Amino acid sequence: MAIKEMPLEEKYDKLLNEYLLDAATHYVIHKELGAVDKFMDLYVKVQKKMTPSALGIALKVLKTITPGKAFEQITDSFLYWGQTFHPLSTLEETKVSDREAVIRIKNCVLLKRARDLVKKAGLDIDPKFQCEIDAEYFPGLLKEFGADVTWELEENGCRATAKLK
Repeated sequence: MAIKEMPLEEKYDKLLNEYLLDAATHYVIHKELGAVDKFMDLYVKVQKKMTPSALGIALKVLKTITPGKAFEQITDSFLYWGQTFHPLSTLEETKVSDREAVIRIKNCVLLKRARDLVKKAGLDIDPKFQCEIDAEYFPGLLKEFGADVTWELEENGCRATAKLK
């Protein structure tokens, strides 16, 4: 039997499903143990450590010299990273000013897949569990870069409003 190499798109689809199923399972366990808040605190702490410290220093300097340019770098980086899970066509940015932007994820692929996976796995959780995690995680992380973020869940996605301090 000759085994063909799995196409990259198929790998991505399988890995995304595994990621979401793993995240859902962890969420159920943390919820049952009453440890969702502790998990979120640890998750944000770990993610902050994974962000290169030089990036934080460079952004602080840039923010002092040209705050609008620093804010644009923050939002551009967020949108670029967002393509890890979302097609670019589902990401939308509206610049309110050079220090404020609204970013929407519409027709969220993660939410659609989570709905399917939660139902198929028989997990008794709201499929928006990942949205709730993101609503806690991203504002905490972006605060490290000097941005205040509010995160609102929508029916098929979410909306984040970021303002540079």
